[in-house]
Amino acid sequence: MSEKSYQPVRGDILVVDDTLVNLRILTEMLAAQGYKVRPVTSGPQALQAAAAAAPDLVLLDINMPGMTGYEVCQQLKAQADTRDVPVIFMSARDEVLDKIRAFEVGGVDYVTKPFHLEELLARVATHVSLRALQRQLEDARLLAESAAAALADEKRRSDDLLYSMLPQSVANTLREGRSVVGDHYPQVTVLFCDIVDYTRAASDHSPLEVFELLGRLYTRFDALIERHPVYKIETVGDCYVIAGGVPDPNPRHADAICNVALDMLEAVEGMALPTGAPLQIRIGVNSGPVVAGVVGTKMPRFCLYGDTVNIASRMETTSQPMHVQISQSTHALIDPNRYEIEERGEVALKGRGNMRTYFVRRR
Repeated sequence: MSEKSYQPVRGDILVVDDTLVNLRILTEMLAAQGYKVRPVTSGPQALQAAAAAAPDLVLLDINMPGMTGYEVCQQLKAQADTRDVPVIFMSARDEVLDKIRAFEVGGVDYVTKPFHLEELLARVATHVSLRALQRQLEDARLLAESAAAALADEKRRSDDLLYSMLPQSVANTLREGRSVVGDHYPQVTVLFCDIVDYTRAASDHSPLEVFELLGRLYTRFDALIERHPVYKIETVGDCYVIAGGVPDPNPRHADAICNVALDMLEAVEGMALPTGAPLQIRIGVNSGPVVAGVVGTKMPRFCLYGDTVNIASRMETTSQPMHVQISQSTHALIDPNRYEIEERGEVALKGRGNMRTYFVRRR
């Protein structure tokens, strides 16, 4: 195979001229320089050829019967696929007004007949090179936009994961490179919830059945707490823990937690244990000071510490099925007009002695 077969095509040029002699000369001259040449003799043929495959350059005669070069150029510029294709006008006229008109309709250059072949080849090479550069820049722009979109999507997924693990305000602090140390919160409300007879159900049924039950239950709980200004602290087995007033202060944190607690009772209605028995939960609530912050680095968690948390847990273990038991400190903070409150009396809490507690119900 000859060496000439390996020469790359320099560019695709559409030549439009109704004079056959000019068309043949231009075609042979450009082909000899390594260009792919598509010769046509009329404006409609030029538009059809350009629509089939956008060229790198158009050499366009102005004075043609039926459709002038100006009209051809205007239609090329009106189409998205050929809008950026450079057009060099050719004419035997060397009038200033003709040149102005050529540039007004979108031409990039203007040559007069008879041609100076070296000059024409230089102009062709310049505009073909500029067109190639333009395409490279456009490809680079599209690649950059694609990379930016992928980066934004990755950032969104990363943010979603971080926000699912930590409160948004805490996550934003970590993203800014600042550490989140333990902080004292003077007044928060903590809720503990667990499933009645969960231990027996877990031992009598397969792990998959228990896992599916917890999945359905926690999906309901996760959905309903989105409607309240509270934060989910953690789930451990069948224990579901949330808090109000932390990390973002909320003067009505006790009411917010009690509202969630009553919603949780409603959320389990109609659910059943693997045994077929109705699923029942127990809820305990307590208010007071805590220390809260992020622990861990590989899988950071926002945790609460303090006696307030321990008492909330005791409130849950001593509560009754399908009841919300609150401590005296929570009772002092809630709006009594929003709930039916039943005084339970003194309840013995492990390691704490007797404490006065209450049941709350929705009015």
